[in-house]
Amino acid sequence: MNKSSIRKKSPVKQLLAERYLLISLISFAATVLGIRLFLELTNYPRVEFGTLHIAHVIWGGLILFAAALLPIMFANRWALFWSALLSGMGFGLFIDEIGKFITQTNDYFYPPAAPLIYASFLLTVLIYTQFRKPRPSTTREDLYHIFSMMEELLDEDLDEEEKSYLIQRLTHIIHTSTDATLVRLAQSLLHFLQSDLLTNPAPSKSGLLIKWEQLVTNFESVFTRQRLYFLLIMGLFWHGLISILGLFNLTLLSIQTINGQPERFIEIIQTLPPNIPPEWLIVKTASQAAIGFFSVAAGLLLILKREKIAVRIGILVLTTSLTIVNLLVFYLDQFSASINAIFELALLLGLVNYRRRFIQKDLIDGAVEMARDLTPDEEPSLPV
Repeated sequence: MNKSSIRKKSPVKQLLAERYLLISLISFAATVLGIRLFLELTNYPRVEFGTLHIAHVIWGGLILFAAALLPIMFANRWALFWSALLSGMGFGLFIDEIGKFITQTNDYFYPPAAPLIYASFLLTVLIYTQFRKPRPSTTREDLYHIFSMMEELLDEDLDEEEKSYLIQRLTHIIHTSTDATLVRLAQSLLHFLQSDLLTNPAPSKSGLLIKWEQLVTNFESVFTRQRLYFLLIMGLFWHGLISILGLFNLTLLSIQTINGQPERFIEIIQTLPPNIPPEWLIVKTASQAAIGFFSVAAGLLLILKREKIAVRIGILVLTTSLTIVNLLVFYLDQFSASINAIFELALLLGLVNYRRRFIQKDLIDGAVEMARDLTPDEEPSLPV
């Protein structure tokens, strides 16, 4: 097999892959949390018929199978949407019972199950962030996406925005590609799109993904710079104080134990998973306290208008907490740690959004202003 054939068979990123991954990610997290909440509220019921026990992992397997079949059987783009949604649900139902799969006693409440589920969620997030990174596309990848969007023509659903995007990408291929065959193909497609053969464009889309984008846009417009600035300060301080409070309470309990009042400390130790030394509780509390101190520091820097360094510290601290510290927290606290993890994720997204919408925009505007100041108003005349 020659090098050219290997290159032609290399994988191509699916059009809108990051959106489908995000749908699967949200579906996965919502399914696991929804199952745990439902079981907790209903005192963990069992679906049994005599000797049979219908575990929800069976439903997870059926849903995963349906998610795999949809894009195999149907070429429509909606098949990818439902495949993404169902794959997240199916995997959530499956991974929720991982404690039964890795223990000889089929222990659903096996303590390491929670951090394993959380780690699988983080792995999915990592895949999502890698696909979300902007990167230059190749001519081959552009044409893959163009042919995928041509589905809208067959469904008579190509709107003006999609048509303009197709024309822009085809024009880019014609002017940049070195492959004469692909250039001729792009020219033919461009000629077709610009011809009178096409009927009037369809009205703007109102599908689920489009509505989601509009909702995000409207949501961002509500959070102006000033509002988001104050929310981030309050969020960082709240996160910091709650994290530090755990160390304060543990210190207070230690003092009470030394003074002959160990009752409360014993109660806390008894809530730990079996065979876990109390030192792990100290490690968890100290780690959370360290995260809390840095969160407070980031909040103070925001107040002092040191926005760039404050956001950088905040993102680093929250990323460390979500990816490292929370693995231990989920092991010791189990799924009660979910609320704090969701809050940390929301705060992290807020910081990333603030950096993208405002700090980076300030840097770009400053660079443009500097370039404008350095550009002379009149071109210097040549010496005679």
